[in-house]
Amino acid sequence: MWNLTSHLIAFSAGLSLLFAWGEFLRKNTTDQTKVQGLLFLFAAMFQAHTFFTCTGIYQSFPHLYLTHLPFTACIGALLKRYFAELWDENPKRNQFSFWELVPAVIVIILMIPFYTSSAEEKIAIHTKYLKEGVPLIFQITILIAVSPIFYAAFYVFTNMVKYIRLERFKKSAHLRLVGIVVGIGTFSSLIGIYTLFFHHRHGLELVSTFIALLLIGVYLLRQKSPELWGEVQRIVIEEKKYQTSQLGGFNLDTLQNQLKHLMEEERIYRDESINLEKLAKQMDLSEHQLSEYLNLHQKRSFFHLVNHYRIREAKELFSIHPDRNILTIAYDVGFPSKSTFYDAFKREVGTSPSDYRKSISR
Repeated sequence: MWNLTSHLIAFSAGLSLLFAWGEFLRKNTTDQTKVQGLLFLFAAMFQAHTFFTCTGIYQSFPHLYLTHLPFTACIGALLKRYFAELWDENPKRNQFSFWELVPAVIVIILMIPFYTSSAEEKIAIHTKYLKEGVPLIFQITILIAVSPIFYAAFYVFTNMVKYIRLERFKKSAHLRLVGIVVGIGTFSSLIGIYTLFFHHRHGLELVSTFIALLLIGVYLLRQKSPELWGEVQRIVIEEKKYQTSQLGGFNLDTLQNQLKHLMEEERIYRDESINLEKLAKQMDLSEHQLSEYLNLHQKRSFFHLVNHYRIREAKELFSIHPDRNILTIAYDVGFPSKSTFYDAFKREVGTSPSDYRKSISR
């Protein structure tokens, strides 16, 4: 008898299969998309197996029973490979190793007696352990199959702790979503292990329900944020730069407020002799630290920053004093010469100072 849970699991199996198909049919496939396709394919196999088992359909196809286990044993290695590109951009370091296939090989060896048994024996074994619990050999085999998933989760979370600051994790919804997805997958595996060893009859169905909800959540995330992976990768790259920077002991918000005060309140940009060294001393930073802060966190160089504030005030003065000489305003806001002012103004605003003044006086 099919219930709501069975329909949900069947739907998620089909959804995951469509995901896999979509990844494999991409025009410009990469190693990353292939790994993603395999993850969805193996998830579809797991969900389909649960559906066949919980609904009793497996009795019509007994030789398919438990054939998903060797593939489940590969999911951990695939997850590790998938997330490895976040932490290490060198693809040569992210290749699969022979040792990552060992769990799948062990599972196959342990399951050979069952796989080679007759259809009647498979049905009889399944019927028996529904009443008496899962045999020890099967418990050990399933534990070996899912253990790489725990290793992959450990790998992901330890690297998050290593490369990403807690304050950045709190601010980024993208990072939190990655953590939630990995966390739910790990939690589902823990539930599976618990129910396996404590003979919970509906353990497999419970695990697949969590995975079904996870797959549906992944689908919704892909619709809402198709660039989720790229955004997470960008954040990790920035955080890795921060790890090797000379700003590790500084609060970025404090530096931002300090710079804003110097520029907007004290207007130190009006000093035509202002340079990186002078501004760095005002902020109690070295020149290198200030340059790094401006380039990485303000996304502009020292001269672009100073000229931005000078031009902003010049535009305000054009509006307040429409008859005042343009060159006088240029000197007042800190530009040392007419040519420097005109070049910087046109580069920032897209038009000359005189044309800009005419446009706002119409």
